[in-house]
Amino acid sequence: MYVSKVRLQAFGRACQLTIDNSEGRGEALIAMCREELARLEAKFSAYDPNSITSKLNQSAGTGVTVPLDAEASSLFNYIDALWKQSKHLFDPTTRILRNCYDTDGHLRASKEQLNGMLKLVGLNHLERTDSGAHLARKGMLLDLNSCIRPYAVDSLKRRLLKQGAKHALIEMDQDIATIGKEPSGANWLIGVRLPKGNSAAISRLKLNNQGFAMRGDFEQSVLVNGERFGRALSPIDGHPIPGLLSVIVSADTCLAASGAATVARLKTESAGIKWLESLELGWLAVDRNLQCHGPLAS
Repeated sequence: MYVSKVRLQAFGRACQLTIDNSEGRGEALIAMCREELARLEAKFSAYDPNSITSKLNQSAGTGVTVPLDAEASSLFNYIDALWKQSKHLFDPTTRILRNCYDTDGHLRASKEQLNGMLKLVGLNHLERTDSGAHLARKGMLLDLNSCIRPYAVDSLKRRLLKQGAKHALIEMDQDIATIGKEPSGANWLIGVRLPKGNSAAISRLKLNNQGFAMRGDFEQSVLVNGERFGRALSPIDGHPIPGLLSVIVSADTCLAASGAATVARLKTESAGIKWLESLELGWLAVDRNLQCHGPLAS
């Protein structure tokens, strides 16, 4: 086979690996990637009851500290940087607020219920010391999957490069990284849906030796009193944030692309666009009127 391909689930999302098999090493490299994904899921996934994330949730409000090694501490430093850069709107403790909304994104909780949930929100209640971390309030829930996925994608890319891989596509839902071009010499092309008129069309973006991340989905937006909002919820009032509906960024790493897209999506539309313009990266944003912006929009 020219390439080895596999589809699997990781961190609750679909994952696809496409790796050059011209030297007959494709299956061995895929096995290595499976092993690394299993390691990261066991360590960080909110779906694994023995992960660091789950232990933090289980021990919330008890004062019990969960130890963090160098890798975990580095990831929490990244999360803290996003929290500060977004002026505290990026907050992985907002997971609990999803219980206040139905599957269509409409509020189903009363004002009193929502206010009660907001007492369990706030990354400032994640306390870290040299011995580890813990959540200060009982009932708090931390969900790090949106940060762990791009980290996992980059980790697979690093391992593949270390093994001498020259062509690979690593895709985990909205987080992607590539090595080189396709083995045939063609460009790696990433399909994204963009609003055009009253419908959505597929646009293909070239992605060679880069990371890619998309945050938000204009097709999953919700109308509230005639206004269109994304699904990101504010840790301040629990309501949808009136920012960009979709943000796509390409950068040297998937984690860098994810961080830029995450922060931009949580700012106001104009501030988000200015933020993206300041980064000198490839980007595309869809505003609340379904208009596209950015160098990748064409």
